This record gives sequence, structure tokens and C-alpha cells, in this order.
Amino acid sequence: MPIVLSLSYTPDTLWLAGPEGLFRQTSTNLAPVPQPQTELACCLIAGGRLLVGGAPYGIAFSRDEGEAWQQGYTEGELSMALCFAAAPDVAESGILLAGSDGAGVWRSRDWGESWAPCHVGLSESAILCLSWAPPAPLDQWPAWDMVFAGTERGVYRSPNGGRAWKASMGIDCVIQCLATGADFHRSGHVLAGSEGDGLWRSIDAGRTFQPVAGTPQQVNALTALADGWLLSDEAALWHSSDGETWRPIPDSASALVLLDTPGGLYAGGVDGVRQVQR
Repeated sequence: MPIVLSLSYTPDTLWLAGPEGLFRQTSTNLAPVPQPQTELACCLIAGGRLLVGGAPYGIAFSRDEGEAWQQGYTEGELSMALCFAAAPDVAESGILLAGSDGAGVWRSRDWGESWAPCHVGLSESAILCLSWAPPAPLDQWPAWDMVFAGTERGVYRSPNGGRAWKASMGIDCVIQCLATGADFHRSGHVLAGSEGDGLWRSIDAGRTFQPVAGTPQQVNALTALADGWLLSDEAALWHSSDGETWRPIPDSASALVLLDTPGGLYAGGVDGVRQVQR
């Protein structure tokens, strides 16, 4: 089974990306998909495009699920792309973000066919993870379009869909995964998992973060669920109903990426991908 660093999905297909390449998994089959990157870090399905991030092409996209590929046009030099995030209204807006290993954040308005740098306010050039908050309620004003970026020196937040950024306070460590709560616009909950400094939590929409006691020092994956949160350390999965009190799940296996979909909860790691009981 391939090592999985990134997951994306369509209703009948799960897409897997990692150092061994891109794969398509259906209910009956796991098949490799040829793609142009020699170093593959992430994948994303959005707006009828299949995108891959890595090197040497930064970002490439396919309109036919991997039959043919094109390099995304960038306004300037884009180093290796490490992560993607799609706007909640991506089907209509076409807005995507990509984090790179040395060129900051890039933004697309056409489902990944062209990209422009969006570095205003960023002091860090390596973007390790991205997380978009759910859309603001229709009666909320101002209706912030909140997105978060994890870097080697903490978290940055953007209230305008990735156009400009501001550093979050209270956190200064390597952040390798992020998750925003399903009730974000009411609770302000954002979680950040670090490489060696444990789990961090914000209850003020990402303005400040505090460490969460009783959590593993290494947090490799995070996701928000309808009834709480799930994280993975190097050995097992942990669950929390409130983001503050955590317990390991007995007999669970670790993951490098977690993806909650309408069709199931998936965990990808060194042994491929598996479905996890909610």
C-alpha cells in the first residue's frame, strides 16, 4: 500500500497522494494515476479539476481525472506546493489556496488554472498546512471569510479569504496540521497540531492560541467532526468532544492525514488508507 500524505474525494472515488505517486480508490479497486510531479505532496478535487502539488511543476491540473495534465500558470516563481485548501463556495467562486515550501501562499480564482502570490502580512515563506473556516451565517456582520495557515513559527489568519494575513498570538512553533470547528462562527474554535510542542487551541477565532494539556507532543493530523474532534499522534487516534479534553481511542492506528466526508471518515498513513468508525 502507498504512503498517503493527502486525501481528496468525489462521491464515488477517493484520491490519494504521497511520495509513491497519485492513486484512485473506488469501492473495488486501487489504481495508480500518472501525473507530472516527481515529488508529490498533495492533491485536491475542485470544480471539475484534479490538482496535484509538488515539484518540479509547483501545481498541475487535469480536467479529465488524470488523462492529460497542464501546469498551473503562476505570476512569479512558485516552489514546491505542499498543501491545498478550497473555499467553502469553491463550486461557484473557483477560489483555491496553495501553500508552498518557500514562496508563501498562492491564490487561484479559476479552480487552479492560474495563481497569484498572496503574501501580504506573512513573515514566513514555508506554509505547511491550510484550513478554511465554514462560511459565515447569512445574518452575521462582518461576514469574515476566515482561513488559517500553519508555518514553522506558528499560525497566521486571514479574514478575507487569503488576500492578507496576520500572525496569531501566543504560539511560536512548527504547525503541521490545522482544523476549524464546524461551529467556528459561534465558538471561535480553531485547533493547531505541532511537530513537537503538542496541541494548541483558540476560542477567539484564531487571534490567540493556548496549549492544551494532556495531549500528545507530536500531532500529525487533525480534523473537525460534527460531534467533536479527532487527532493522530505517532501511535494512535485521539478523540475530543470539546477540543480541550482528549482521550486515545483503544486499538486505533495512527494517521498522517484525516478526511471526513459524507461517505465516511478516512485515515491515510504509512500503510495506505482505511475507513475509520465515527
